[in-house]
Amino acid sequence: MEQYKERILAIANPQAATYTIIIMKRIILTLCLLAIPFMTSPSYSQSYSSNTMAAHPEWYIKVTDWNIYATWSAVAIIHHVTIENNSDIEYKNVKVRVCYSSLSTMGPGVIVSQEVGVLPVTLPPRSKQTYLTKGHTLGAGSTFMNAVDLQVLSATPVLN
Repeated sequence: MEQYKERILAIANPQAATYTIIIMKRIILTLCLLAIPFMTSPSYSQSYSSNTMAAHPEWYIKVTDWNIYATWSAVAIIHHVTIENNSDIEYKNVKVRVCYSSLSTMGPGVIVSQEVGVLPVTLPPRSKQTYLTKGHTLGAGSTFMNAVDLQVLSATPVLN
């Protein structure tokens, strides 16, 4: 009986039936669009490596203080390096890049040279310590260059 009433109403008022169909289609489309994220594969944050501390140590290691001097024989020596490890795992052999600006040409702040080296230290989890108090050679340097930046590139995680 109800089917016949709907058909009679649709025949009597076709605009109301068309409007009802349009609304129903929109509701179904909206529900489908809202359900898609729950039906697809895991989101990016879930499929991303759960052990980012081992994969990206440079995100967790921060060099807060450091000193570099160059000898007359063009050897750079790094000393009194304060390193903060904000991760829950231990790291060793921290690879760093030192950027130099020139004291004589091109104006202040212009990077003229870079040197990459490995600091032979072991960083305990959640620590902040000063290392290399006696110094460690870090490639080439010059008394005419000023070390302006020290960047942590990587480190070797110590996983037990």
